[in-house]
Formats: sequence, structure tokens, C-alpha cells
Amino acid sequence: MLNRPGGAQGPGGFTVPFALDTDDVTNYEFGWKTQLFNRDLRFNGSIFYVEIERFQTTIFDPSITNLFFSDNAADAEIWGIEGDIAWRPYSLPGLTIAGAFSILDTEITDVLTPTNDVLVGSELAFAPGFQGNMRLRYEWDFAPGFTAHIMPQITHSASSFTDIIEINKIPARQLDDAGSFGRRGDGRLVDRGVCRQSDQRTGRNQRDLRQRPGAHDGEPAADCRYALLGRLLGYLRREWWTGRFAIPAQSPY
Repeated sequence: MLNRPGGAQGPGGFTVPFALDTDDVTNYEFGWKTQLFNRDLRFNGSIFYVEIERFQTTIFDPSITNLFFSDNAADAEIWGIEGDIAWRPYSLPGLTIAGAFSILDTEITDVLTPTNDVLVGSELAFAPGFQGNMRLRYEWDFAPGFTAHIMPQITHSASSFTDIIEINKIPARQLDDAGSFGRRGDGRLVDRGVCRQSDQRTGRNQRDLRQRPGAHDGEPAADCRYALLGRLLGYLRREWWTGRFAIPAQSPY
């Protein structure tokens, strides 16, 4: 990558480089895969440490030059743990509980460019401290040739920033997601989902009905506060046995 203001003189004898060096990433990881309780429970995961040297980023600092330039501006590190779990109890046929999580601790450990755009101790971009999801699915035989299911689920991603330099930092979106209901029969699968998205930049909530493959275009938005209950009641009244949200039975949903 070439810098347009390459050669510009900054404070302390710093010179804007004409080209960047490669950044180096060293990763140390310990992982496990387990099957417990007669294989009813699966738990996989890993613990890791990542060391980043000469982290590349773009900088705008008028004390150096009045143009943006890129540099190997910092060193950073990441500590983390992640895992996924799935439980299908033998004593409760049709029930599946599954989830996954990620916990991160990221930090700028050293600043190599003489600027206040990058600060020691800052978090890395798009690295939320916690992300996780949990899904409960229960299937049962509803009628000859039909299998029904209910599948409440929740997904959460904590706050993060869009950049490591101070002038570009804005909160990234925090996501919350919830639930679906469906039935199968005669080679058809009906599945509905509702998504709620919290936008930390505006403080507003966005709600929409998640479109599965084959769903009708232009489906109206749904309010998550009532959507799960409404979908379940609709299921019990059979009002949604119309195939409007039909997708192939081999779908993983």
C-alpha cells in the first residue's frame, strides 16, 4: 500500500512512510471436543491468545500531515474463549437445546506512530466483548404425515466500535434476535422468524420479519414484543397453514 503524503515530516523526527510493512499475527490456541452423558451432550470450545505486531491502520493527524495516511501504527493482543454446546436428552425425544458463545478481551498494547489517533488500552474494531446465541427446538407428531415444531431462539452481540482511531470511532450495532415456529408435512416446511436489532448509534430499535427462502416479497414488518406469541397463537389456530413461508424439507431450519 502506497501513501500519497509519503515523506511528510512529523513530530519527533517521524516521517510518513511511502509503503507499509507486513503486520505479523501469532496465535496460540488450546481446544477441546467432548461428548458427555452417553453422547446426549456435546461441548466444543477453545481458549486462545493472539499477538499482533505492526498493526496496519489509517491515521488522520494534522500535526503530522493534513492528509490521511496508513501506517503500522500499533501492537495489539487478543485474549478469548469460545464454544458451542448441543444437548439432545434421550429421556425427552424431540427436544434439542443448542448454543454458542464468544468472549473477547482486545487491547492496543503499544503505539508505534507519534499520534493521539491511536491510544494504548483501546479495544480493537468490531470485537464485541461477548457474543452468544441459544436455541431451543421441540418437535412432535401433530397428525399423520405432519411434524410440528416450536423453536424459540435468542442471539446477542455486545457493543463494539467500528475503528481503532479516535476520530473514526462510532458504536457498531448491537444485535438481538428472537424466535420461530413451524410445521412439516407432505414434503413442506413452514418456518417463521422475527428479528429485533438495537442500533446503538441512533438509540432506535429496528424490527423486521426475517425472510426465509421462498417467502413472499414485501412482507410487512413485525413487532418483536408480540410476534412470538402471535406466531404461536396463529399456529394453534392453523391460520398459517397456507404455505406462504414454505421452503424445501431438506432445509437445515
